[in-house]
Amino acid sequence: MLKVKDIAYIIQQKAPLSLALEFDSAGLNVGDENAEVRGILLAQNVTYATLEECRQKGLNLLITHHPCVFGEEPDRYMLSLAKRAEEYGINLYSCHTNLDCCDGGLNDFVAKLIGMRDIKNIDGCARCGEVDEIFLKDFAEAVSQRLNDSCVKYVGSDKRMIKKVALCTGAGARDEELVLWASDNGVDCIVGGESKLSIALTARDLGVALVDVGHYTSEILCTDIFADWLKEYAQLLHISQSDVDPYKSIKSI
Repeated sequence: MLKVKDIAYIIQQKAPLSLALEFDSAGLNVGDENAEVRGILLAQNVTYATLEECRQKGLNLLITHHPCVFGEEPDRYMLSLAKRAEEYGINLYSCHTNLDCCDGGLNDFVAKLIGMRDIKNIDGCARCGEVDEIFLKDFAEAVSQRLNDSCVKYVGSDKRMIKKVALCTGAGARDEELVLWASDNGVDCIVGGESKLSIALTARDLGVALVDVGHYTSEILCTDIFADWLKEYAQLLHISQSDVDPYKSIKSI
């Protein structure tokens, strides 16, 4: 009888919980590790929609990148998700910053997808590598296409030549330390999500280009990774159809 803890063990062999950052809530967030697994939904996020999708398909394990309970004081929405999962009898398991940091995890996967090679670990999660020399505008367009992200924006001159790249998926472009590290280490461009004005100005003034990608689009590939790791149980796996990017681009309407 396949149990939740058996699936967790497979994932944790690839992405140990010990790699999760201190603030994280990776692991079994809701449910019983000894529960029998009837079916698994793979998604980036726990939402009302993904919980309902589990219920309608008769699945009782939802594996996501983002935990539904996060931080010392989860907000009302997060708590309502946990309560609904309990009501539906759905076990919630998250593989979060440990997936970001592990070998072959999300940052390695995306780095290869956007053409990076000679990839090195910077600080646990972030990666650094090289791409074939390319103008910044063309590089931003290529990243947009490979991540299927119509909301990509960038900081820097269109004709800036890009070769050395630092990457941190999700909210990685919020990190001022990454910009400073890039400036000190000859990095031409940072790829990451959720930059803010102060970060964009800092990057520009320090001469570091920035390609800002969506948090969702840079991390939804987690489902491909989970599916590969759990391919032994492919008959139980479902990729969520309801976990979609909440943002829409004006250009795509």
